[in-house]
Amino acid sequence: MQLAGISHRPESEDTAVLADHQLQVRIQTARDDIAQVELLFADSYLWQEGTTDLQRVALAPGLATQSNQYWQATLTVPTNRVVYAFLLTDTAGRTIGYGEGGFFADDPTNWQTVANYFHMPYLHVSDAELPPAWVKDTVWYQIFPERFANGDAHNDPAGVQPWGAGTVKRDSFYGGDLAGITEHLDDLAALGVNGLYLCPIFASPSNHKYDTIDHFEIDPHFGTKADFQALVEGAHDRGMRVMLDAVFNHFGEQSPQWQDVIKHGQQSRFADWFHIHGWPVGRDLQTHQLNYETFATGAAMPKVNTQNPAVQAYLIDVTKYWVEQFGIDAWRFDVADEVDHGFWRQLCGALRAVKPDIYLLGESWHSSQALVGNGQFNAVMNYPLTQPILALFNGKLSLADYVGKTNLELMMYRQPNQEAMFNALDTHDTPRLLTTLHDDLTKFKSALALLMLLPGSPCVYYGTEVAMAGGADPDNRRCMNWHPDDQAQQVREFVTALIKFRRQQADFLATSTLIWSIEDQCLTLIRTDAEQTITGRFNLGTTAVAATTTPASLMAAGVVGGQLTAGGFELTLA
Repeated sequence: MQLAGISHRPESEDTAVLADHQLQVRIQTARDDIAQVELLFADSYLWQEGTTDLQRVALAPGLATQSNQYWQATLTVPTNRVVYAFLLTDTAGRTIGYGEGGFFADDPTNWQTVANYFHMPYLHVSDAELPPAWVKDTVWYQIFPERFANGDAHNDPAGVQPWGAGTVKRDSFYGGDLAGITEHLDDLAALGVNGLYLCPIFASPSNHKYDTIDHFEIDPHFGTKADFQALVEGAHDRGMRVMLDAVFNHFGEQSPQWQDVIKHGQQSRFADWFHIHGWPVGRDLQTHQLNYETFATGAAMPKVNTQNPAVQAYLIDVTKYWVEQFGIDAWRFDVADEVDHGFWRQLCGALRAVKPDIYLLGESWHSSQALVGNGQFNAVMNYPLTQPILALFNGKLSLADYVGKTNLELMMYRQPNQEAMFNALDTHDTPRLLTTLHDDLTKFKSALALLMLLPGSPCVYYGTEVAMAGGADPDNRRCMNWHPDDQAQQVREFVTALIKFRRQQADFLATSTLIWSIEDQCLTLIRTDAEQTITGRFNLGTTAVAATTTPASLMAAGVVGGQLTAGGFELTLA
């Protein structure tokens, strides 16, 4: 028995309160080492008084990573108090107990010793911070406002270019605005999305608006607060939620707070709003290094000191304002992993007090258990789950390694949070999906289908539905194509059908069992429960294989003459 491969931590992603009296427990073991895992549990008080017996339940083998096997069970805990320990049996029939003090011999005395058990003193649903139920049913649509649609030419910035003209540059302006989004809400409703994620819309000199000047004002090139109110109301009328993007890690250099620091130096009342290590602020004449902290290495984005109570109060007021005055449904927080956890707890608590079902999302490019739960976010942008899909379809990751890496990410968070993870294959920060997949439309469709089969809240980047291309920033921020050719229109029809499927099966895809199968060059993903089974089969090889002949086919791409071509997929229901 490989003891080093056995791990469980109470009150972590290994234990999830699903509802009152419902506790999900998981444990990991070395792969191909353990034959059976059982859990012995009881109310500590009643068990020690002798008025109840230990209960025993078998854990089901679940997902397996490249090195570990996960086991899982959901317990009913009538009193909400529970102690528990694991009984593990390896493939040779040897047994051992495992609890709070580590491993112990499988004998009656040890099983009667409460110190050998993990403790969950009381299950509070409030501590679980369950994500809003609506999120798992949501398919998001990300909009970069400056490039989506120009609905009001009167607010165009100086030097605006004709829509879609020329090569997109970092300082290009094309006149996209809030009115343009509102004009196209019916198009988005027809596409089937029911969540709008808007990149920043607040006052800023740039086209991307991640260098905010005033968090309480709409950028005048985007319109007015009345325009935004019309957008929110129009979205809500069509059953769409609205998520805004906040940049609290840093301000823009033209913000009044930073300009006051430049003007007044150490005497500025905002001097301690930033991380400044020398005066006057600027570059050292000898080393040319900045004497203040920034986002990345950009001098134009000074980093904000979110441990300052005045800063905390200001930023919390910002987020509450847009919720209370305009009824937005969610916030996405930029560079969330570089802001202190204490501030996030204050802000998230304040927002939940205003709107209990608000969705709070942090930007992170890596696995970020420390940001999820514990008074903070419902979820993070799930790049570690989605980026391997691109490597898989580009032949840079074996099928077995893809499955192992994906399963590892699916075990990083509690199940309720995993259901709310923000899953996107392309965003304003990445090359577009079609370009990443080298213009292969069959693989493009297959990658989207795989995304929609995974747990989480999927997102479509604007223009993906008409197969827009684009390399790295700023090329990935081209103007929306409102006049697609026949091929692009066919892609839109495919994406529309895929979103419809996802929304119809949202509850099922959030909680059903997930099973992977690899056969030669084909990867099969099975989602199943007691009522139905949905199977996605993906040809990741370079040659065609026989397609599945079934009347229960839901969707497909690359099926020609009874063959599943390279890069294609088929989706079936049973």
